[in-house]
Formats: sequence, structure tokens, C-alpha cells
Amino acid sequence: MSASDRGSHGDWDAVLETSQLYEAELAALRLREAGLDVRVIDQAYHQEPVPFVRALSLVRVLVPSGRAAEARALLAEGLELPEEAESEET
Repeated sequence: MSASDRGSHGDWDAVLETSQLYEAELAALRLREAGLDVRVIDQAYHQEPVPFVRALSLVRVLVPSGRAAEARALLAEGLELPEEAESEET
């Protein structure tokens, strides 16, 4: 995906595009915890019922252009679950 496909909004670059607002909010939380300034732009069409059409259900996570590479790297590395969150096998 090229930078123009991800979208640039002034001095902000999209580092994630999803169809679900909760996914964008979770990613934004991860980036904020790392000290990045983040904006979530919900461009989804909200009238019901609507069939799933990518163009009508787009939520973007934006960060300042100068930190976009850092944000993408943070999102790509993921997080490990804490020990207490792992299930015990019986």
C-alpha cells in the first residue's frame, strides 16, 4: 500500500485503516501509550441497514507525518499477553 493509498491529511499520515471503530481505538490507545499524538477519523457510513462496502466503512488512525514510520513499527510488533492473562490447560 503506497502512502497515497493510506492517505495523507495535511501533516498527518494514516498508519492504519480498518472497517471497525473499536480496532482503530485499540490501535490508537497503543500508540498513545508510546507517546504519539493520534487522531481517529471515522469515515464510515452509519445508516442501517447497509451492506458491507469497504468504501462505506472506513476508519483511519492518523499520526504526525514525521512519526508515521515509528507508529507503523509499533503496530506491527504487537504485544504479548501478561502471564496472568494466559489460560491454564487442564
